[in-house]
Order: sequence, then C-alpha cells, then structure tokens
Amino acid sequence: MPKRPADKAERGTRKPDGQGRAGTRAGSRRPVPRQEVVRLLAAGLDEREVATILDCDLRALRARIRRWGGVAELVARYRQESAESPEETYRRLVDLVYAHLERQVRNGNLRVLLWIADRLRLVRPFELRNAPDALEEKLAALAEEDAEFDHGED
Repeated sequence: MPKRPADKAERGTRKPDGQGRAGTRAGSRRPVPRQEVVRLLAAGLDEREVATILDCDLRALRARIRRWGGVAELVARYRQESAESPEETYRRLVDLVYAHLERQVRNGNLRVLLWIADRLRLVRPFELRNAPDALEEKLAALAEEDAEFDHGED
C-alpha cells in the first residue's frame, strides 16, 4: 500500500521520539520566538527551564540558540535595559499589590476584605471598642508635656 503525501510531510517534520523540528514547539510548526528566549534567559532561567516553559526539546533549543548567534550579548543588553532602581521596583510592586487587592475586593473575596479592614484598623473587637488606644494615650501625654514645657519657659 503506497504512503499518502500527508504521511511523508509528517515524517519530514517529526523525529522518531515525537519531538518537533529544531526550534519549534512540540506539536506545532511555529518557531520559538527569539525575544521570548532572551527574556527568559535574562530573567535567570537556564536553558532546560526555558525549554520546559516553551514546551520544546532542549537539544532543539540549544541548536536554535547557536544558529541565532549573539544570544549572550542580547541577554546582557536585555538585563542592562531592564534593570530598575529599588524605588522603581518598590513602586511597581505596590501597584501590583493594589491592583490584585482591588480585583479581589471587586470579586467580593471576604477574606481579603477582612484582612484589609484589620490592617487599616477599621474593625475593633467588641471588648476593645471602649478601651483607649495606646498610641492615642502616648500622644496625649506628649502633648501635655509639651504644653507644660512651653508654659514653664514664660
């Protein structure tokens, strides 16, 4: 029985172990994007982790990196360009946390709502509602001492 043309085409693009052509994702003919590989390598992942994330064969990824050439320089440049100051990192992380908390509150996540209320001290336990706040007491005492000190100078 003669082989169909589709079988020949499939044989040409597949290895016996089921992996796709070098530089392509398993089960697809779409090539692995160089920019994505560079970004992942610059983030500190090794080639094995990058291959796992991109769902491609490690040997195929290494062969593609060798064919591309200059990947080490691209990784170094990407790291240099994406380096940010600690203040920028902090600001970015705060924005990320606020966005996540806002999304959880909009979804009605009761745990997050209670956690925020606790952190902001919006809710005080019933036993402590009438109890004075320690910080308020200290501030009042300091204000009294300051007032006594001001009157003592006259």
